[in-house]
Parts: sequence; C-alpha cells; structure tokens
Amino acid sequence: MPKYFGYLRVSTDGQDVASQKLGLLEYANKHGFAPMELIAETVSRATDWQSRELGGLLDRAEQGDVILTPEFTRLAATPGQVFTFLEAASKKGVIVHITKTNTIMDGSMQSQLLASVFSMASMIELSFIRARTTEGLQRARNAGKRLGRPVGSQGRLKLDDQENVIRGYLAIGLPKRKIALALGVSYNTLARFIERKKLKAGPDPGAN
Repeated sequence: MPKYFGYLRVSTDGQDVASQKLGLLEYANKHGFAPMELIAETVSRATDWQSRELGGLLDRAEQGDVILTPEFTRLAATPGQVFTFLEAASKKGVIVHITKTNTIMDGSMQSQLLASVFSMASMIELSFIRARTTEGLQRARNAGKRLGRPVGSQGRLKLDDQENVIRGYLAIGLPKRKIALALGVSYNTLARFIERKKLKAGPDPGAN
C-alpha cells in the first residue's frame, strides 16, 4: 500500500504555511490520499533539496509512494534543482503531485516532456553561468589575480581536480550555490571542500 507525504516549505517564519496546508489537505481528500504524513519546514529556497527535510523524505519514500507539494518552487530554487529532484524521484518510482496545477509526475509521456523542459532550462541556466564565469575569469587574470593552486597543498578530495576552477569562480565572486550547480555537486560538498582547503571568496560582482 502506497504511503502519502505532503511537503510544505516557507522561506521565513513570517510566511503563512496554513494556506499551503489547506490546499494540500483538500487535494489529498479529493484523491483519497489518506493517511498523509505532512512535512513542513522553514528554510531558504536557495538551500538545495538534498540538504533539507525534503531530501530525507525522498530517502524514506519507496516505489509507488506519493509526494504532494503546492508548487514546483516549493521543491527547489532553480530549474536544474527541480529537475534533479524529479529525476531522483522517478528513479525510485515515487510519484510527485503538484497540487495547484494538478500536475502529476508519474513517468507518463506528459510528465517526461515536462521534466525535459526543466532539464533544458537548467542547461540554459548553466550555460549563462559558465559564460559569465569565463568572462569574470578573464577579467581576474587581466587584473593580475592568481587563480592556481598554492604550493604545498596535500590530501585528495572529491573536488581536487576542480580546485583551480573553484578558485577562479571564487575570485570573481560567483555565489557558492551557482558554483555547486556548475560543477554538478551539492552545496554542502562544495562548502566542505572550500572550508578544508581554506579557499577565499572574491568580491561579489552582482552575479546573484
């Protein structure tokens, strides 16, 4: 028997989760999704879904289970992050319902087409990030900034091969969330790498 989960996210304590909850309950009752476990959290939309309770929820969910949420934007901040969540859910056989638009991501042709739209949007977003980064790196080089690895570095980490790239991104002030997206890793993985390597961020050029 499938399990039903409702997921709600607000960015600040001041936002009202009651209206979101009411909409989910009405949708669940209409479709006979009961009992439903409700998960609500207050967290910035910039926090990747793997680091939120949503990530833990998907880990617990099994094939045939259903996750309900009001909007795609409750899942993640960018098309790329939304796509990675939908892809992860699809691989587990978990069905996702977007209640405000009656959209069902269940592996059907329609849902696959919609997922493709998110994938394409994420590729466009990534190409813009890379274009801005390339321009910024060139400006940093022209300004005489050193972007390479310092002498004496030791140890071997997942992102070691990308250290020079990360240093370049940081030198031009690219936000960590966008660096993680460009490299295809989670924000936490990148943050741990930066902390361990003691990498320094440059001035923010307004690329947020």
